[in-house]
Amino acid sequence: MGAETADSQGRRLKTWKEIAAFFGRDERTVKRWETTRGLPVRRVPRGVRSAVYAYEGELRAWLEEDGEAAAPDVVPTRSPLWFKGLALAALPLLILALGLLVLRPPWRTTADLPSPIARHASNAEAEKFYRAGLYGWQTRTPEGLTRAVDDFTQAIVRDPQYAKAYAGLANCYNLLREYTAMPPDYAFPRAKAAAERAIALDPSLPDAHAALAFADFYWSHDTGAARREFERAVALAPQDATAHHWYATFLMNLRDFPHALAQIDKAERLDPESSSVLADKGMILFHAGKTDEAMTLLQELEQTAPTLSSPHRYLAIINRARGDDAGFVRELSLSAERRQQSADTDIATAAARGLTQAGHTGMLQAMLSVQRQRFSQLESPNYALAQTYAGLNDGAQAIGYLKLSLKRHEPDAVSLNIEPDFRALRGLPAFQQLVREAGLEQSPSP
Repeated sequence: MGAETADSQGRRLKTWKEIAAFFGRDERTVKRWETTRGLPVRRVPRGVRSAVYAYEGELRAWLEEDGEAAAPDVVPTRSPLWFKGLALAALPLLILALGLLVLRPPWRTTADLPSPIARHASNAEAEKFYRAGLYGWQTRTPEGLTRAVDDFTQAIVRDPQYAKAYAGLANCYNLLREYTAMPPDYAFPRAKAAAERAIALDPSLPDAHAALAFADFYWSHDTGAARREFERAVALAPQDATAHHWYATFLMNLRDFPHALAQIDKAERLDPESSSVLADKGMILFHAGKTDEAMTLLQELEQTAPTLSSPHRYLAIINRARGDDAGFVRELSLSAERRQQSADTDIATAAARGLTQAGHTGMLQAMLSVQRQRFSQLESPNYALAQTYAGLNDGAQAIGYLKLSLKRHEPDAVSLNIEPDFRALRGLPAFQQLVREAGLEQSPSP
């Protein structure tokens, strides 16, 4: 069942799934576009309502007329591996145009930021690349994010004073660490440098403050700086969904679940079509004790956003916490497939084999063996080992690896105080000390 060919209009896309894949969006979004923006979708005569089709040529023509709905052009598929092309082609341009090791701007706290300035007017060519970059970033796929880095870089090359393009580049690097196998130590310094450059050019740009807050929290583990930047972003753009979205996940990791839910609800109202917002809402609901509601939401997203990895990753966490080992292994494998993360694939394969041979303990022991073999290639190796040792009731080893995780600034370490695997450790003085060192103690939100 593939796309058919029509000579005059290009390929014929025969299902909502194929139409959604053409745009890099989910099915719910393109169905909404049909009713609200006139997306040219046809129906089989006398067929059921779901029997739809569309021609690529007509969809491309619609894109040119309705750029705000999607993007100025449909980006071609390119290699999902972050280091192909990107490291060899985009990085020299970044060094030239961005100066990845830019000097820290003279202001750093939001209290010292100057008043908003007149927004820079970029040239048409740079603007075109910027809009294409936004499209790729929104897909949350390895291919889309890789293309977005190239597009934002091209925008910067054509206009080195384009603050919004630097902010877009920072946002891409923040997410490449999460949605691909890009190492945190490669992604976050570039995200931070780009965000700081954007703020230096335009201190009133909310996207830049949100991107800097993201890197401050997940890489620098500077909770105070992250909170200031998130609050600055929300204050500058109260109608910006991304600022509320990322602030919500920050508050979730501080166990401030009521305020996290309030922020993610605002993000959803502002961008009801965002699958990534809904996925993170599912995770916040789970940590807030609303497991059934979280699972229902995430399982729906698996169907409506099939290319998105986070619903699978989150369901793996929930299934593991619920004692559903088979569900955990299944979802971990699906997440690894979508992220193209070979280490997770190997761990899922070993876990399935161990579960079949020796049950729950066998699963954890098989995972531990592969995790130790793949230690240097995992995104957060010490944190992952701590989780597995905690599951094996070896608290001393778990605490030891959590100390290493914090020392090495692994991004997953910011979740240690909400991690279900560490429930049995939370009463230990050594664990509570780690929470304090990480700055993860809950504090009142405004």
